[in-house]
Amino acid sequence: MDNPGSSWGPKPSLLGVGAALTVCAAAATVWFATTADPQSALLIGVFAVASAMATGYGALVRPRLRADADGVRVRTLTGTDFAPWPAVHARLVTTRRLGRDGTTLELEFDDVSEEPRLIVLGWLDLGADPDDVLDDLNRLRR
Repeated sequence: MDNPGSSWGPKPSLLGVGAALTVCAAAATVWFATTADPQSALLIGVFAVASAMATGYGALVRPRLRADADGVRVRTLTGTDFAPWPAVHARLVTTRRLGRDGTTLELEFDDVSEEPRLIVLGWLDLGADPDDVLDDLNRLRR
């Protein structure tokens, strides 16, 4: 095969940090709850739940993006979206927020059977620079 497939997803090290934060926050919640500081327990408990949800999401959707000679697959919580190469339009978008430029990869799926779908993936979703991912997608498209 000339173009073997590639996949991108959140970095395992980032998911490990998220899991460690979740465990530490859960332990701190229990400690604050037993030391009669319910406000701190509530605040850290909310952080523990949010951290657990973000880490779980990152783990469940790995790999987030997969591409091969047939087309592109994007994994979500509800399943996997697939589009063949003729229906995929990929582009980079740079936005400026809080004084920083952020680059995202936008994938538009123009399937004739459905309405067009726009999927926006950033560095956290891909675990790589979106510019490099676009280069790889263009290589696989050929």
